[in-house]
Amino acid sequence: MADRERALAAICDTFVSGDASLPSASALGVPRVLRSEVEALGRPALVAELYQLLDTVESPVLNFALTGRPIRFSVLTQPERERYLKRWATSPIPLKRKAFQVMKRLTLLYTYGVDGSPYAAASGYVRGALDAPAPKSVTVRLPRAGETLDADVCVIGSGAGGGVIAAELSRAGKRVVVLERATPRFEDEFDGRELAGYAALFVDRGVATTTDRAIALLAGSALGGGTIVNWNTSLRIPAAVQEEWRAAGIDDLAPHYDAVAARIDVDTDESERNGANAALERGARALGLASATIARNVKGCGDCGPCTLGCRRGAKQSTLRTFLADASASGAEIIAPADVRSIDVSGGRVAGVTARVVGGDVRVRAPIVALAGGAIHSPAVLLRSRIATAQAGRNFHLHPVAITCGRYDEDLGGIWSGVPQSVLVDEFSDRGDGYGFRLEVPQGYPGILAASFPWWGADSHRQRARDARHIAPFIGIVRDRTAGRVSIDRGGEPLVWYANGPAERALLTRAMVEAARIHAAAGAREIFTLHTPPLTSSASELTELIAEIDRRGVRSNSITLFSAHQMSSCRIGTAPARSVADPDGQVWGVRGLFVTDASAFPSAAGVNPMLTVMALARRTAQRIAAAK
Repeated sequence: MADRERALAAICDTFVSGDASLPSASALGVPRVLRSEVEALGRPALVAELYQLLDTVESPVLNFALTGRPIRFSVLTQPERERYLKRWATSPIPLKRKAFQVMKRLTLLYTYGVDGSPYAAASGYVRGALDAPAPKSVTVRLPRAGETLDADVCVIGSGAGGGVIAAELSRAGKRVVVLERATPRFEDEFDGRELAGYAALFVDRGVATTTDRAIALLAGSALGGGTIVNWNTSLRIPAAVQEEWRAAGIDDLAPHYDAVAARIDVDTDESERNGANAALERGARALGLASATIARNVKGCGDCGPCTLGCRRGAKQSTLRTFLADASASGAEIIAPADVRSIDVSGGRVAGVTARVVGGDVRVRAPIVALAGGAIHSPAVLLRSRIATAQAGRNFHLHPVAITCGRYDEDLGGIWSGVPQSVLVDEFSDRGDGYGFRLEVPQGYPGILAASFPWWGADSHRQRARDARHIAPFIGIVRDRTAGRVSIDRGGEPLVWYANGPAERALLTRAMVEAARIHAAAGAREIFTLHTPPLTSSASELTELIAEIDRRGVRSNSITLFSAHQMSSCRIGTAPARSVADPDGQVWGVRGLFVTDASAFPSAAGVNPMLTVMALARRTAQRIAAAK
């Protein structure tokens, strides 16, 4: 066995050693899956990063320098390997903490998430019977390499922004071509398999992160974009954010909110509580905290479970079921997969786009281009095209999320079942300056749950995962003031640079504290955060737990953090020195090029962004249609 293969197997088996009834990670084939998944990302730098780590731990020379012992990691005993990884997990050297977290998350994700995993079964997970798939509502065709198309409007992306733009402008009589970079998937392919769903429907196969690997980024990459995989939460920006955006030239969203909410069936009629949401509501009420039922864009929703992996029954009113269907019915041509690599400009006006497809390129000539590739990929398109390079990718926000879990005596059913988000605690959403956090409940499956739970030894982690049906995670979604940046690598692919500032760290810490209080009030027996080493306490020792949460706070790669809301990387504003686009959404200096997704937000929304993306896109579409 090659050194790297031996090292990878040893690392995976350290995290998942197995027991009398469960196999080790290597016996399940996890090392092979992990390596192939990293290679499938198509990022040579990530493969090199993995190989460098494996070479380091398996090198006697380097281990002598690091530990004083000239040994290979693979020859150590299980207890010795666990101590080795724990030293990396708590190292003052950021690179070691990063390496620990990456290998921990990937190993556990692929162990618990693989089809038929005995570990998933041991956690109480049962994948339900499949509903009959909803009929296709959209006509999509494959691109033909070398073709050139002519259109009035080319829309890049098919999510919350792209779908609305395509529908509105098709209805206005424009010839619209939509280019979607993802391979199209339809309801008959939404089968609830965790790893397959991440690979088919998410950016970077569901394992995207910031460049320091400290924040996991969940972003849709599908026909229908993030509306295919989100949890249906449909909220409007709060008054304080409306005032901020008014200063950036956006002051008329109300009628657009009303219109898009009506089209995607936003209401609270189907916001039943699953076990975790009921616990959040119960605890908040016991403490007298402001909470509300979440409005959701569903029609005919039930307890089928895999909302994150695509709605097979078509109850989720995604753009695939609504705006893209409208666009298709009005004559829009939807082409996928087609990865737009550049926007063509001539004489200060957009001329079209060039997309990479299987076997070559496709060109679309159009006097109007709507950029709706999402806050990670839209700035990458501009940067590759050398458009707005001074501002494109800057002012990036992502709503960092910290999670606090409660273990309850009763079986809550697992957060893979029932309505994913039905309760919102917004008591702490504005701490007086327009910034704060909201508490909600996520949806998750055995793989992502196991990858999130703290690891401090294979046996203790395995037991924690076995309790999954009794665990309720509460997420604290922070409105971030600190801005990051999206750049591109040598191949033109996006890199996300972001580090929480003091304000975000303080709010994340406070969110964990308040979530812990709610768990205690809701009747949790045990409360734990996602810190490394694990931070756990009985509910009766809440005061001590809060003190320790405050002491540890948030440090890069010492706690698992997430983001599912990326925004503002091509923001609208009133001056080209501080923004990418003008108040109409048109890119400064390039007539006919409009930004129409969450990247156009002037600042962080503070709430789940889908409905606002749609409203802003409708506003932009109407201004395009009205222009001469």
